[in-house]
Amino acid sequence: MSTKSKFRRGGARETGFIALISILIVGALILTISVGLSLRSIGESGMSLDEQESNRALALANVCAETAAMKLVSIFHYAGNESIIEAGESCDILPISGSGNMNRTVKTQSTVSGYTRKIRVKVAQVSPLMVILSWEEVGEF
Repeated sequence: MSTKSKFRRGGARETGFIALISILIVGALILTISVGLSLRSIGESGMSLDEQESNRALALANVCAETAAMKLVSIFHYAGNESIIEAGESCDILPISGSGNMNRTVKTQSTVSGYTRKIRVKVAQVSPLMVILSWEEVGEF
């Protein structure tokens, strides 16, 4: 018996089987990575859309606050408590607290696609020039 035949078992057939298994393993890894990246991309897109909707709600609440401030200057006894429609969306000017020329608080809110944003504006003086103490987003009034 020759030594060549002892070490040569299966030959090309065994090599082909190893190559096929290697290709299947690499293919499975590539598929797993691709699916993972796709799912992450879909998740990122959803978060980006959510952020846009939330920012639209904030912008709308600010529009209401600006509208209320302008009305306070032009209508001295303006009390708020109304809804404003801007670009097909609405925001609410809540009842304005305080009275007269000093210490008024404007509260507005807007909800876009389930995201609610709220603005509170503290006004120290209304007339002759409006003096705003603070203009801030708040979680709750």
